[in-house]
Amino acid sequence: MAVAFSWFKRRRLVLDAPRLRPRRERNSAVAADLAAVAPDLRPFLGLSASVQLSAFERLSALVADAPGYAAKEAIGQAAAHALTRHERLVSELRRFDLDPDTELREHLPRVAALDAATAGHDWPERVLSAHIVGGLLDDFFAELAQGVPSDGIRELPAVFAVDPADRRMLEALLAERIDADAVLASRLAMWGRRLVGDTLLLSRSILRLTGDVEVDDAHTAPLYADIIAAHTRRMDALGLTA
Repeated sequence: MAVAFSWFKRRRLVLDAPRLRPRRERNSAVAADLAAVAPDLRPFLGLSASVQLSAFERLSALVADAPGYAAKEAIGQAAAHALTRHERLVSELRRFDLDPDTELREHLPRVAALDAATAGHDWPERVLSAHIVGGLLDDFFAELAQGVPSDGIRELPAVFAVDPADRRMLEALLAERIDADAVLASRLAMWGRRLVGDTLLLSRSILRLTGDVEVDDAHTAPLYADIIAAHTRRMDALGLTA
């Protein structure tokens, strides 16, 4: 895949440690819940690779309207990091003799539907979409990866570790606009709440659910507890109500 901006690969990527608890620290009941709903490795890799490709495209599209070179460079770096995660997942598909084009095509309609539902009407909404949708899905895949049979992939959850500078950059761009416009703040708070439902709908599509609401909720509640808590912290940091 050709990279559109020369600065994408300039800065050395330093990954933050996974923000969710390492496997050895997890409660055994939580681990059992993850194993009960986690998909096999093949669909997990296919969907997560599709999501990272979407994140790359979403961030890349923000560069043109970014306010100044520093913002363009920072968003470009965040896009590059999403592309790096995508390439790592694609390499794992190839390692198992799976065709990435075939595997990603299976999931692209659902990812495209999420992209359409969370596209945003203007630049601030699109930035918030990148921040919130990206954060929710990175947390989701990092968490769920702890229950996926890894088949020899070392530290699968760590593939989804995010450079904290990427999130801080998006947060700073949004905070500058929000602080200067109370009407925008109210609108983005509503937009952020809408993003959660559409994003979690995609995340549930990969889970192995029984169809029994009580049973499924019992297994998925521990999975989503930390994800929603992290989302609330992201919204609070912006002064927005989750």
